[in-house]
Amino acid sequence: MRVRLALLLALGLSGCRLSRAPMHPETPAGSWYVVSRGETLEDIAKRAGVPAEDILEINGLERPSDVKPGRMIFVLVPEHVPTRVEAETHGAGGASAPLPAGAAGVLRWPLVNVPRNVGSPFGARDGRAHEGVDLPAPSGTPVVAAADGTVVYAGDGIRGYGNLVVLQHAGDLLTVYAHNSALFVSAGQTVRAGDRVAAVGQTGRATGPHLHFEVRQGQIPRDPMSYLQGQGAP
Repeated sequence: MRVRLALLLALGLSGCRLSRAPMHPETPAGSWYVVSRGETLEDIAKRAGVPAEDILEINGLERPSDVKPGRMIFVLVPEHVPTRVEAETHGAGGASAPLPAGAAGVLRWPLVNVPRNVGSPFGARDGRAHEGVDLPAPSGTPVVAAADGTVVYAGDGIRGYGNLVVLQHAGDLLTVYAHNSALFVSAGQTVRAGDRVAAVGQTGRATGPHLHFEVRQGQIPRDPMSYLQGQGAP
């Protein structure tokens, strides 16, 4: 339930046109974060500039020792201060931050047996950030891991996202796969690039079958198209 709470708050900051419910006006500003090896609650709180107690409270945690490596938490930002996501991904005109060196082409296309079409791209839309891409495909189309990694979330507890998978990869990279009709992995499981993790569907708030796919580098949303391998036929 604690991981689900963190994801509920964090994923509420983004989403796709077909699936996203309107944000509640009282949704706190912040971003989701996977605790790294050697990090402590105090380290994270100091870097974010917020009290450690607030991080515990918003994530439903009781003790600093509950903030363990691999745990996904929601980290608040001080009031009236732009979030790190906003500061680092939106410059003049809303342009994305520069892509880290060597990142291009590190991920494989997350769908197989269908043309590589993008129904809705990454970027500002209708005054809000769309922090992923929507990839239309028939229900049941295999959804595969974009790179080797570990499943940090697999479930349907996040409002609007339906059946959801989140994978953590090397280089502080996360990939997100939403609206699936079925999930084939569980939290803690190790996967290889190309392993089937789900099947396309329209669960959650979606008016048609598609995969909502996100990439986050160091917790910062990035344009998935900059990370994906060539755009030819699958």
